[in-house]
Amino acid sequence: MRSASPASKRKKPTELIYGVDDVPPPLTIALVGLQHVSLVRIQLIYPALVIQLADLPTESSVNMLSLAMVALGVAAILQTLPRGPVGSRFLCPSCHTGIFLEPSIAALKLGGLPLVFGMTIFAGVIQSALAPTLRRIRPLLPPEIGGLVVFLVGTSIAAIGCRYVIGVGANQPVGREYWLVGALTLMITVGLNVWGKGQARLYCAMIGMTIGYAAAVATGVLPTAAFHLLADLPYFALPHFAQGGWSFSPAMLLPFTVAALAITLKGIGDITALQRINDAGWVRADMGSISRGTLANGLANMLAGIVGTLGLTPSTASIGLQAATAVSSRVIGFAVGGILIALAFFPSITGSLILMPRPVMGASLLFSACFVLISGLQTITSRMLDARRTIVIGLAMASGIAAEIIPNFASDIPPAIEPIVSSSIVLGTVAALLLNGLFRIGQRRRVSLPLDPAAADAAAQVDEFFETAGREWGARPDVMVRVAFGINQAIETIREHCDPQGPIVVEAHFDEFNLDVKITYRGAPLELPDRRPSDRDIIETDAGYRALAGFMLRRNADRVRTSVKDGATVLEFHFEH
Repeated sequence: MRSASPASKRKKPTELIYGVDDVPPPLTIALVGLQHVSLVRIQLIYPALVIQLADLPTESSVNMLSLAMVALGVAAILQTLPRGPVGSRFLCPSCHTGIFLEPSIAALKLGGLPLVFGMTIFAGVIQSALAPTLRRIRPLLPPEIGGLVVFLVGTSIAAIGCRYVIGVGANQPVGREYWLVGALTLMITVGLNVWGKGQARLYCAMIGMTIGYAAAVATGVLPTAAFHLLADLPYFALPHFAQGGWSFSPAMLLPFTVAALAITLKGIGDITALQRINDAGWVRADMGSISRGTLANGLANMLAGIVGTLGLTPSTASIGLQAATAVSSRVIGFAVGGILIALAFFPSITGSLILMPRPVMGASLLFSACFVLISGLQTITSRMLDARRTIVIGLAMASGIAAEIIPNFASDIPPAIEPIVSSSIVLGTVAALLLNGLFRIGQRRRVSLPLDPAAADAAAQVDEFFETAGREWGARPDVMVRVAFGINQAIETIREHCDPQGPIVVEAHFDEFNLDVKITYRGAPLELPDRRPSDRDIIETDAGYRALAGFMLRRNADRVRTSVKDGATVLEFHFEH
């Protein structure tokens, strides 16, 4: 008989108004869908940045953003599909991301937009190929490296935001009006997010950008004559691909491969967050959902390159919106996809992004960078880190930051590796992956601890043993605390009721998904009953007390069993990680 699917085991949290499997009223679906579209649309700032660098005519620029909306709409629908091999099966809209920004800028400089689009297709192929192998390669992509990638994305976004707010690289001299627009946009956005309530807080970024637009017009930073360009755009038009085709370059293979890895790592965290939001009994990630979601994102990136836009990733902001509004129905994903695709046919609406003033862009990027940076740090610190892992993260973080803050960091190096060194995200991720692979050499996945049953500090030895092992493995602290508690309870029971002769040996084995602990001793076997013994048996007999202890041990671990081999009793515990 087949086991129940993860969806059938899912327990809807009481705080959710509409869970992933619920169907809200049509009006709620439409309004909540518009909120998600608003958040996704803000991230069009990334292709807008590349469009500005490409110096495209207004009509071509607007058409490229319209094509981006088509890709975003299809991506939202792919993630929402309720069955089949594709899709996380959650409300998981996609958005553009800063992870692809620097590789795309490098490709633009090397081969123009055709190279950007061709390499985006390549990144989608890499991600699609990774999807079915995630369970097997997960030890090579530990969560702390995923957190590092997110942190480096934050530093890159913050650096670009600072340059735009200050006016570095502007086409004309900047003055007080320019800085005033950037400061006002940032102050309004931050103020509404910190002190605002309800809709004001929810739409703080959009409100800040709108006020920034108005301030730019009022101060002359954005001349009113620029809006005449929008008047020339048609109200309705079919998007069309006219950007010169696609091309590929060996020099861009590594940067876009690393970007695909970074997107995959980020996607694992995003889909895991959705699982936690929609399941009150969540314990660990469902790798089936994550693999299908990764495949959906890979296919979406292939489509993004085909239609002519930058790479996509699950929208972390949309995930936060679900937690804030208590609405997480996957049906809304179809509404989000439909709205985005419909907007692609209205160039006059899409064209407003082309005119976004640089200080407004910079302020919006700085604001989003704050949350990205902290999210990355929280992911890094969610695992126990020993000296090896600390060095991996520290050196990779230092190299990424150095590439961001040191001028001409990539000068005087071979052209073949310039795309790697010139990108903080690519350089930091490559450094982390190489160092992680190096430091896995000699790392013990199986450790043991012999204990003297008469030792007064046996519990302290067990606690130190599992804390040290957990740091070396990069395990979750909560799991290691649970394991140490259960093993201490078992050893105490063995000492008091099983009359152990000789040492008690504790062995532990870890493989990222599972933690198995084996206790070997010479003495009476410990019973592990499925039911709690009666109060009378517990009070009147030692066997009843031992049975109670065995019953409690069974409840603490995911699986536990006892056996006798060569005259020694073996107690085996299994903990899922």
